[in-house]
Amino acid sequence: MTLKVLQLCPKARMFDYRRILIELLSAFLISVLMILILRDEDSPVALQARGVTFSAIVLVLLCEGIFIFDAIISKRFPWHEAIRKRMASLFIFAMTWLAVIGFFAKLIAAYFFVPVGHEPEPERINVAITIYILFAIIYVIVLIGHNFHVTLNRYIVENERLNRQKLELDYSALQDQINPHFLFNNLSTLMALIRQDADAAVKFAGDFTDVYRYVLMSTRHKTITLHEEVEFIRSYLGLHGQRLGEGLLVGIHVDDAYLSRKVPPLCLQFLVENAIKHNVATSTKPLQIDISVEGNKLCVTNNLQRKTSTYSTNTGLSNLSRRYAFLDSNADVEVDSGADYFKVKVPML
Repeated sequence: MTLKVLQLCPKARMFDYRRILIELLSAFLISVLMILILRDEDSPVALQARGVTFSAIVLVLLCEGIFIFDAIISKRFPWHEAIRKRMASLFIFAMTWLAVIGFFAKLIAAYFFVPVGHEPEPERINVAITIYILFAIIYVIVLIGHNFHVTLNRYIVENERLNRQKLELDYSALQDQINPHFLFNNLSTLMALIRQDADAAVKFAGDFTDVYRYVLMSTRHKTITLHEEVEFIRSYLGLHGQRLGEGLLVGIHVDDAYLSRKVPPLCLQFLVENAIKHNVATSTKPLQIDISVEGNKLCVTNNLQRKTSTYSTNTGLSNLSRRYAFLDSNADVEVDSGADYFKVKVPML
């Protein structure tokens, strides 16, 4: 038996005042009913009252004995793994324990509660035994139902915990993809810049160090404020501005009222990077990127000037969609494209 199974087994509380109170009330009601059915009209009221008390105590002892036995065998026969053995053991013990309790109860009752010369009729004894048996069976059935309910709830909670843990791990893995993705594309840019302008490449490397520091810090968090992301994207665009010059035109139109909203870290970097990597951006054919807000969505729109070839790991949008799915199952990343534009809308949390 694994540790996981033991953890999912309902842990019985040996002393639970609520359970004992319910058992007492049930036993008292059954005892009153039994006395009303089996009473002798010549028997004193005080004797009948003592009979009710005695019968209730016997029934509670019967219940507690079954409950304790169930707690003892819970580890050996856990629910949902040894159902038949657990149920069979409970019913066999219940009938055995009933016989033991009944034997001693009969001896005590005969000594304290039965007046001399007033031996109960066999029919009344059989009715009493039948009531006790039915009570024991009903208690076992209720106990089985309760255990199934508790165990099922624990399985559901444990399953949700494991699913959440898996999502956490998946999310961490997605965030780990950010760093190599970011490195790959920007090192490609640096390589191209070195061939064109060594001085600009040195400045690019310095700026890249500052930007990458933000990347390392932001990936420790699941969300950051839109203000932080916008400030970062300005620095990030400065890197590309050194190389592309007038070939890259960016407009950021985000009202201050939205700057406190939350977004996944580097979501704008993904979208802007995709636009730059997949489109031509020259002074004669400038790439225009517009960052704005539409309703509850942050929008990044660019004109389409597709390159014939590009370096890309193709993980940007799928990565971002999966990260949003983790943060909010109802948060969808929308992609809208036409003949001359490409737009991505991401929710603000």
